[in-house]
Amino acid sequence: MHRSRNLLILPWLIIFINLHLVFPVNGAYTVVQTGSMPIQAKAAILMDASSGRILYEMNPHQRVSPASVTKIMTALLVVEAGDLNQMVTVSEKAAATPESAVWLEAGEKLTREQLLYALMLNSANDSSVALAESIAGTEEDFVERMNRRAWELGLEDTHFRNPHGLETDGHYSSAYDLALVSREGMKHEMFRQVVASKTKVIPWIGKDFERQLINKNRLLWRYDDAIGIKTGYTKVAGNCVVGAAQRGSLTLIAVALNSPCVYDDLKNMLDHGFDNYSMQTIEKSDQLSIEIPIANGQTDTFQARPEADLSVALTTHEKDQASYRVFPEEQIAAPVNEGQVVGTCKVFVADNEVSTFDLLASIAVEEKPPLLSRVKSGVITTATLGLKVLLIIFCCLYMIRIINLRRQRKRRKYRF
Repeated sequence: MHRSRNLLILPWLIIFINLHLVFPVNGAYTVVQTGSMPIQAKAAILMDASSGRILYEMNPHQRVSPASVTKIMTALLVVEAGDLNQMVTVSEKAAATPESAVWLEAGEKLTREQLLYALMLNSANDSSVALAESIAGTEEDFVERMNRRAWELGLEDTHFRNPHGLETDGHYSSAYDLALVSREGMKHEMFRQVVASKTKVIPWIGKDFERQLINKNRLLWRYDDAIGIKTGYTKVAGNCVVGAAQRGSLTLIAVALNSPCVYDDLKNMLDHGFDNYSMQTIEKSDQLSIEIPIANGQTDTFQARPEADLSVALTTHEKDQASYRVFPEEQIAAPVNEGQVVGTCKVFVADNEVSTFDLLASIAVEEKPPLLSRVKSGVITTATLGLKVLLIIFCCLYMIRIINLRRQRKRRKYRF
């Protein structure tokens, strides 16, 4: 009897477990979880590049070796530093950087932009060190900048020890963090242009030929609408690729780390995203103006807007369940700069938070001047106003006096 009862319970238990895999209790219920797709990577994630919404995840916060996918952060810092036409003199240290390279020679001069292409297409370690030294002076100082930028982006499972990804203790990242830094990179036109390039020619000083760069990211050849981003491999990290593709207004970022069939994993995730989601705009930024109170400002309130349109990838049945809420920071005090982050706009699907946008000040608000300055200003303003009033009264009296004198002259003339 007990055995029969257990046999009846078992199928329902299996169904319950599977439901929790596809519709997790925590987070948005539409996130596809482990077991629902044939993903063989040790860690993977699929993200909507516009909103940051996660559409699939498997061990997203597991700390792993990122190999040359590290160079996404290196490229981001190079693009953010700008001045890409600046010439870089290759140091002996950069030229001697081992493994993947474009055979830079000590004393050779190339622009930052040319080295950036070598970094992201050929995964050149020598270029990474040359760029690091150009941006920060030394490789060590550049790595400090990498970790500072990681902290600013909220990468909680990332720590860098070098700009290229060669194996060393304490150098790690996660699928989620790599998706975030890739999303940040794709906001820059130059970054997008580089990672989407299949080939590039850069000079080889002193040679009769030029360097022919060929992008190692085979996703660009294997997947329609692929637009980047970066590959990586070491014996410890295995095959790692961050890929991106765009169809219409929907751009997806897929990360597969330590996978025996990394491009199949990327294809499966991207297909899942494009087959099930479309980009929907819940509210346009220029149509959403929030009035926020401010303390000690020259005005009592100021206007703020979301950093971008509230657009997010949604399934067909989610379109009527999407909403947003505005969360201004508490006790905002002047001064406030135009474009300063003053809160967040959060997008929800069926009461589950799926995306967050920064709320930015539309105008600058200056601090109210000190009391003594205000008193002085008030006295000066009052005195100025008083002088103006007296001047007007004097002018009026003067005109009346002139008019009266003219009338008196006319009367005397008629009398004689």
